[in-house]
Amino acid sequence: MPNYSRAFWTKTLAATCLAAAALLSPAAAETKLEMVIAAPFGPKSSIPDPRARQNGWLSNRAGVSETLIGIGYDMTLQPRLATGFENLSEREWKITLREGVKFHDGSAVTAQAVKESFEKLSEEGHPGNNPRLVKLLNIESIELVDDKTLVFRTSAPNSAFLWSLTEPSAAVMKDGTDAMPLVGTGPFVFENAETDKTYVTTGFADYWGGAPKLDRLVIDAISDPSVAALALQAGDVDLVTNYPEPDFAKLLEEGKGQLFSEATARLFFLQPRVNDGPLSNQTVLNAVSLGLDRDTIVAATLAGVGGQSANGIFPASMKSWVNGDISLSYDPAKAQAMLDEAGITDSDGNGIRELNGEDIVLKIRSYEGRAALRPTLEISQIMLQQIGLGAEIAMGEFGANNEALKAGEIDLHLQAWGTAPQGDPDYFPSTLVATDGSYNVSGYSNPELDALLKKGRSLFSSEERKPVYAEVQAIINRDLPVIPLFHKTQVSVGNGKVEGYRIHPAETYLASPELAIAE
Repeated sequence: MPNYSRAFWTKTLAATCLAAAALLSPAAAETKLEMVIAAPFGPKSSIPDPRARQNGWLSNRAGVSETLIGIGYDMTLQPRLATGFENLSEREWKITLREGVKFHDGSAVTAQAVKESFEKLSEEGHPGNNPRLVKLLNIESIELVDDKTLVFRTSAPNSAFLWSLTEPSAAVMKDGTDAMPLVGTGPFVFENAETDKTYVTTGFADYWGGAPKLDRLVIDAISDPSVAALALQAGDVDLVTNYPEPDFAKLLEEGKGQLFSEATARLFFLQPRVNDGPLSNQTVLNAVSLGLDRDTIVAATLAGVGGQSANGIFPASMKSWVNGDISLSYDPAKAQAMLDEAGITDSDGNGIRELNGEDIVLKIRSYEGRAALRPTLEISQIMLQQIGLGAEIAMGEFGANNEALKAGEIDLHLQAWGTAPQGDPDYFPSTLVATDGSYNVSGYSNPELDALLKKGRSLFSSEERKPVYAEVQAIINRDLPVIPLFHKTQVSVGNGKVEGYRIHPAETYLASPELAIAE
């Protein structure tokens, strides 16, 4: 389907409505409502199956796909396509489906359809194949009890299983057709997508939660927040979900604009290459963390509205799980003393310390899409130079940066992740720092940490799990397989007509039947 411009769509709809006005009732002849949202990232293909890679994040936010269980604004488990979920044993989970749910092609959502959707996750060559999620879920079998009831059986005890079902990639989908390539269950139907540019949907009148108020929703990928802000001012978009923090602070001070702000679990952090290169030396790695003034980074990049300095991987808002006894200090004098004591000094007076006879020049990369990444990279470079560590910085592409880190071509990758998109503490460490973690490209391996993560998944009481994940956080602060910098507050700005929008702390939800644009 052609990807027509917003102007074309609006003009066509207006003409259609005027032509039919004489024949239709006033209610039927109402002007169609469209909302355009600017987001930092777009689809990675023209038909992005929500189950593959991280496609589900965009699809979930656009209201196309849904999971069996959701995460509420209080970060607790909430019914979604499933109205009941019960732990039968340490390896068995009973799921009861909601009555009356339809796929976008009009067919009913049944237990068999759910089973088939999950089986596609592990089917090599299928567009929904997702080895990362397969590993997190660790499903051994799915038993059909009746048309609306399933029992998931895991290969090993996994107390995070229900939380993993909330991940957007665990979407319930039906195989598509040429006419409808993505068949989900959400309030909006996938219309078309243009890689890295736009994602277009239309309202689904038969949605189980009620017909959406919008007829059409467009998500435009604008990686530069400043450009997105200009698009809002020009009237090309209705909402910018990641507004530039300095500009937001100015609007806040002036009392202007339709402003939204909410603390999230997103962490800005550095992932170091630790099994070779200069950061395989623990003294150098510790010095990097000690040399970074997190408070100054937050003040300079987020303008006082966008976040808080990190003391660990989880923000203070995750009260049930955060280890309040750990911290990450800024102490450049200590960093320099440690390096001096280890004989890592500047012998030729060029301002750069040497290790094994070579200047330490750390290659650091980041990527576009989040306004705070570039200035954080630039400020970090200056701070590291002040303790005698050279730093070469550049912006690249997220996946390419990961490959470069894995290959030892760079030393640090500055990233921004939601540390608990599923509301559970296991996801982030198991994905990034476990020896076999899907995104552990740093070369870090610690059997003690691996054992703790396995133990955490085997325990089913929050009281028992909390000390396990507290120790996980302490080990991460000690070994620094990731170097936490700050936790992010998301700030968004609307055109004054946006209704029904609320920032979710997990950042994985956006479009709902209540999302609307005032006429």
